[in-house]
Amino acid sequence: MSSKVSIIVPLAGGPAQALRCFEGIAAQAEDPAHEILVVDDASVGLESLLSQLAGDVEVLRNDRRLGFAASARRGAEHARGEIVVLIRDAAVPTPGWLAPLAAALADPAVGLAASATAGTATDQSPVAAWSAAIRAADLRGAELPDLPGHLLFGALALALAQQGMRIVTAPPSSIMAPGSRTAGVRRPAGEDPELTIVIPTLDAASERVRACIAAVQATTDVAHEIVIIDNGAPPQGFAAPVNAGLRAARTPYAVVMNDDVEPLSGWWAPLRAALDAGAAVSFPLTIDGPMRFDFAAWCFAVTREAIDEFSHAPGEFFDPSLVLWYQDTDLLHRLRLAGRPPVHAEASRIRHGLSETVGSEDPELNAWIRVQVAADRERFLRKHPGVAMNGHALAG
Repeated sequence: MSSKVSIIVPLAGGPAQALRCFEGIAAQAEDPAHEILVVDDASVGLESLLSQLAGDVEVLRNDRRLGFAASARRGAEHARGEIVVLIRDAAVPTPGWLAPLAAALADPAVGLAASATAGTATDQSPVAAWSAAIRAADLRGAELPDLPGHLLFGALALALAQQGMRIVTAPPSSIMAPGSRTAGVRRPAGEDPELTIVIPTLDAASERVRACIAAVQATTDVAHEIVIIDNGAPPQGFAAPVNAGLRAARTPYAVVMNDDVEPLSGWWAPLRAALDAGAAVSFPLTIDGPMRFDFAAWCFAVTREAIDEFSHAPGEFFDPSLVLWYQDTDLLHRLRLAGRPPVHAEASRIRHGLSETVGSEDPELNAWIRVQVAADRERFLRKHPGVAMNGHALAG
């Protein structure tokens, strides 16, 4: 099936910014269907990175530097989508960036739809955008001089406006300017982080982890640190890596997040507000997937005070005897006994790939998981003989 959208990324800079751009694209939802065309404009130092690209990615190489406009046109010649989305200077898309751009062009009166720049006013001019969508046929038919990137969208907008078409900004579509890292906002040097995000994983180099980190960086608007705990060789379950990550945290707040979670824009502030209002633990709403309203523990926030108060033992927030499964139900029971059950912060939104974190094609690992889940169930029943087992694994 052909893609509806072709994302064209002309590259002339270094690998670090290009990688952040690719991570932002990888964090997009599958709908709308899209392909990626990377135009290597005689860049230096990108060969290793480009050689690793796979999937619906095509790499076109210019044998000499042609500039942004010529590279965009070359990409459009190879595009199979009805809509072309151009990214300039390897800017970094935030989660949910692509769909609003494509949706804006469903209106035949709209000729060009631009992204808003994260961290800036929403009334910015679309001609100054870092990414924009245009119909492929309009881009191929445009007679444009070889303009630098910061002038190309303006020239396209002028040509389309002369045909009576509207130029719009699609505010839900947000992209970070090149060089921006934390939700499009540079943090002051030496600023103390307020939040530690602990991400346990079976494979710290996986695409799933990279997409999770890209989403965190794109949507977290406070100074934060990320602690990745790789527990895949050999597997240590879930309690041990989470406990280790929380021991490493030195911030007032911490979030435990499965590596298949995608936080969405504005996710942190509602969780923090619930904690500041007295909750020991708060958790977001999972959209586009299964949700537990008593305690969706694949992503939850906790205060430093609550870590100290509700730890199973000093330095062990989770009961380490529950190695892989039922830590969430055990914690939920302890919080309820204290009269402080987890608080659902509905305004905080995430997506979650249920059970992806323990999914594996390794038969030995799968066998270990089955045995461990059964053992954890027996330990939980001995510990809480009268408690209904309505919980599932934090690693699920």
